[in-house]
Amino acid sequence: MRHKVLKLACVAALPLLLCQCEGLKPKTPSPYASNVRLAFTPMSLADMADKKDTIVVVAYYFGDPLHPGRESVSDADRLIQGAKVDAVGRFILGEERYGWSLDARRVHLDGNFDKSLLPQIRGPVQMIVTAYSIQPDAASDDLIHCKTWIGTVKMAQERPPLIACELENGDKASADDIVAADTASSSQ
Repeated sequence: MRHKVLKLACVAALPLLLCQCEGLKPKTPSPYASNVRLAFTPMSLADMADKKDTIVVVAYYFGDPLHPGRESVSDADRLIQGAKVDAVGRFILGEERYGWSLDARRVHLDGNFDKSLLPQIRGPVQMIVTAYSIQPDAASDDLIHCKTWIGTVKMAQERPPLIACELENGDKASADDIVAADTASSSQ
């Protein structure tokens, strides 16, 4: 009898376990997903490890409106009810923020933004990617300076952007040199 009860309990629990595993399956990736590479000067990396800084990578998505040349931003805003428009008249599609850990050199961007505006966008979806540091004690401001990358999602998918970071003051190396070396190595 005990054997039958145990067997019944196992059989009854199986669908519940399978249902819970459903959430663990990877979702269909967005066609706008990409990766970002991070590089640090030796001094900035040592300083971050010492102060236990966290780096946050931010990606902003935007696009040019189909009907450019409106008289004002408010006219472009009226094109689609509730659409957000920046100061130069581009549609703001959204943003993503991800934390970065010292043991990784890439951050995956899911490409999550408001896709309902895509029919109103002229040309490819564009993005700005940057990063900033946060100190756990919040005693001081962002002491790590990171470069900004601007391009299209397609460019980011073809070659992941490199965000190079340096100490804001007193760094012996330069984030610009890191980017220049990366650019030179990719063109060879």
